[in-house]
Amino acid sequence: MVLPTEYAYARGVMRGIIAATRERNLYASGLPGKRGVERLPWLFNVYRGIYGHSSRYLTKWFGDWNPDGIICQIYDDRLARVYRETRRPVVELFESRSKSEFPRILPDDVATGEMAARHFLERGFRHFGFFGATWMLWSGERGAGFRQEIERTFNERAKNAKDGEPPREFSFSNYGAIDQSAPSVLRGSHERRRAAMGDWLASLPKPVAVFAANDLWGSELVQAARERSLRVPDDVAILGVDNEELLCELSHPPLSSIRMGTEQIGRKAVEVLEMLMRSKRAPATVPRVAPVEIVTRQSTDVLAVEDSDVAAALRHIRLRAVEGLSVKQLLAEIPVNRRTLERRFIGVLGHTPLQEIHRVRLERAKVLLQTELPIYDVAQRSGFATPEYLATSFLRSTGMTPTTYRRQFGPRSRWEQLPTTLTD
Repeated sequence: MVLPTEYAYARGVMRGIIAATRERNLYASGLPGKRGVERLPWLFNVYRGIYGHSSRYLTKWFGDWNPDGIICQIYDDRLARVYRETRRPVVELFESRSKSEFPRILPDDVATGEMAARHFLERGFRHFGFFGATWMLWSGERGAGFRQEIERTFNERAKNAKDGEPPREFSFSNYGAIDQSAPSVLRGSHERRRAAMGDWLASLPKPVAVFAANDLWGSELVQAARERSLRVPDDVAILGVDNEELLCELSHPPLSSIRMGTEQIGRKAVEVLEMLMRSKRAPATVPRVAPVEIVTRQSTDVLAVEDSDVAAALRHIRLRAVEGLSVKQLLAEIPVNRRTLERRFIGVLGHTPLQEIHRVRLERAKVLLQTELPIYDVAQRSGFATPEYLATSFLRSTGMTPTTYRRQFGPRSRWEQLPTTLTD
């Protein structure tokens, strides 16, 4: 494995590799294979800290280790040549180059940007910014997904607006696209980058929702905002990607972040590599792996809603939705009639109070399904009356059952409990 283990992304991939290797019993020896040939156990060696590493040293390492298969991230064609010359099966996990001769297992970066957009749209924002390197494929796709979902949502709201209601406009700024110095700034010193971030943030209309292509830039944006006396999240709400937990918590205030489907990528990498090592055939295409969830911390824990009644309703929903809150109970707290509140809700968020209650419950259920709680308790604690109601609602919303969701994104402790050999 050639992976940058200093980053949460790579460590998540490795957790998935460990889980899949144990579940598929690839550590075990003494098992008969095809035609009676004994299958040897899988052994791993890890080449770490690969940013800026030398192709010469990598070639030497491959020569010393002589791997039967390789799982890696490839950053340029120079390194791709090194992998090609090993004449070994290779599975690639990074989209730095537009094309690759190796099978790739990649995150869905467009869906990541769309998830970020929905996170901010649910909080009522109308002004948005993206900070990333648009010339890098993965970053550009995250920015594109972010903007496309915002545009789609506001276009849909305009279509559904009542006669006589003015359309709600939005603004969007992409730092990597609007500033010609962006490439040199992002590759330059931390001090220069933070100064440029501060200038950009100060120029945006407030309150503004900013999506950073990764947690490093997200944490730097939080610092740059504070140095410009901008309040986070009240003036500037900031969201990163990768959920680098220590980095996110070191940020002040703590940084919200998107947790990627890295463990699923690692599992798929083992599946494809085993396929290559057995038959030399790989699937023509491997579906991209969707992001898992947004881990909300203080940097986005805000409502950017000018309508005081809608803001009050949202706060009440987020506090009480999982307790079985009904629209009738909500209206007892908000001094407007149902039709008026629904109309104003749709104008701000694009959906009704009932749909918001349902959304909050589903998001809570997703979090609880990543624990060891029984499905019955998950249903009760997320505001669904019965497990059957949870299952029906979950399937309609996500296209999968709660059990399937748990199997894909469930407790990480599962791979730690699996036996390493048949005799354990």
